[in-house]
Amino acid sequence: YILLTFIIVLQACRSTIKVYSEHDRKIDFSQYKTFDFYEIKEEHLSLKEVNRRRLAMAIELELGMKGIKRNVNDPDLLVNLYSFINRKERVSSTESSSGLGYYGAASPYGTSIGVSVSPPRSYSSYYTKGTVTLHLVDRKKNTLVLEGMAEVDASEADDADRIINYAVKKIFKPIPYAK
Repeated sequence: YILLTFIIVLQACRSTIKVYSEHDRKIDFSQYKTFDFYEIKEEHLSLKEVNRRRLAMAIELELGMKGIKRNVNDPDLLVNLYSFINRKERVSSTESSSGLGYYGAASPYGTSIGVSVSPPRSYSSYYTKGTVTLHLVDRKKNTLVLEGMAEVDASEADDADRIINYAVKKIFKPIPYAK
């Protein structure tokens, strides 16, 4: 039972976040030793301040474990971030149904026949979809070397640290860890 519960919990966690990552396969990431962030403009990053800091710290930690340290003076790579928060509506509906039945066969009042008809119903719920896009750019060549995107149902995102760390780790997966 414990293993089954663990598998169900993992599946549930995985369904709330989707992470995509693409990189230039010709790039030798071992040539990069430093990074910094592009100037992050408020209108490009619609995250709460605490989540911006979490995201920056997760990026710095993950790249650091891969041997790429932050250097604001002369970085090899620049990290560019964008985020969007959208409120969406999820609509589901039921079809109309009808039925024919009778009751009272053993009743002293006789037998009755009834027809029931129920109209179609629709249900709507609202959720918040958050998307963060991350670009890793070779500063000297001004070329994109890695692009990643994470989508999360933010209305279910109770553990922002776990979600942000998971997304950053998945986005930077193509970069090998430092030896």
